[in-house]
Amino acid sequence: MAEEKNKINQIYDSLVDTEEANLNIHEKEILHPEDTADESNETLKATPSTKPVSDSSLTYYDNREENYQDLLLLIADAEKEIADLKFRKVLMESDFPALLDYFKQIFLTEELTVSAIAKGALLEYFTFELIKPLQNQELYLSTNEFSTWESKHFNLSYRLTSTNEILFSFMMPTSDGKFRNSKIKLMEVAPETMKVTVFNEAVLTLLKDCYSKHIYTSGQNSMFSREMNDVMAHMKELGFEFADNLLDNSKPLDLSVDLHHKTPIDVMDKIFITAMENEEYDFKKIDQNSYLIALNDNQSVTIKTIDQNSSLKLNTDRKNKSLIEFFGSYPFLVPLTITDEH
Repeated sequence: MAEEKNKINQIYDSLVDTEEANLNIHEKEILHPEDTADESNETLKATPSTKPVSDSSLTYYDNREENYQDLLLLIADAEKEIADLKFRKVLMESDFPALLDYFKQIFLTEELTVSAIAKGALLEYFTFELIKPLQNQELYLSTNEFSTWESKHFNLSYRLTSTNEILFSFMMPTSDGKFRNSKIKLMEVAPETMKVTVFNEAVLTLLKDCYSKHIYTSGQNSMFSREMNDVMAHMKELGFEFADNLLDNSKPLDLSVDLHHKTPIDVMDKIFITAMENEEYDFKKIDQNSYLIALNDNQSVTIKTIDQNSSLKLNTDRKNKSLIEFFGSYPFLVPLTITDEH
């Protein structure tokens, strides 16, 4: 048994180093929960909480914001247009006093701001109210010419001046059915002061076109005078005031007309001959520069010459006449008003 035991020990010694074995025994590591949490937090901090927004996403949001602003502008424009349409509806329903008030607010005080279309509509309705009597002469708004009223015998164009007056110019068909080359400025209406200025030059031009150039007939001139006097009478009812003028036949002519030219001697000679040939007329020399032409029914014309200018003093006694009507009765006096400059 002893021998067998020794053999076993020899075998064991051959398998195991007899020197002390260097065994590295590691102590079991103990993990603490708070240490694990700290490490996890550090890991989380190093990682972004959300994914970065792509360039395509930014472009989408930018475009959407831009479209939103465009939509707001479209809404604002639409609201303005609706408000303007409503205002134009109000204008169509307004009478003259209301139109006059809107004219002052828009053009004079500028309290109201409206579109160009609304301004044009206001001028259309306003001018219609001024010349309303011409409805009896087939008045309508021209489809061929801007801002022009057409009637049976003549056309009236209107425009707003830089000083917010309304300027009327007129045109009549010529005796051969054509029109004059240029319009004649007739009158200026001032809504701010409610005053109207009729240009005497327009009347003198009509006389020349009729009796010298033979563009118009005396019948056309008389028709124009009568119908425009209906218009002026209507405007007076609306509250407008007229200064003395050569077109007005609502009262006797008793005014002076400056001609800005010297009356030719041959014209004076012809008038003298006509006056001497008619028992109802007379021709008298008052002084060196003045002459009196006495007519029937106590009517008269006084001619006065100063330097290179002449003036006419017209008196129709108690008879209401315009200059057109007056010279229609005495056409031999028309050359007094005519020069090449007129």
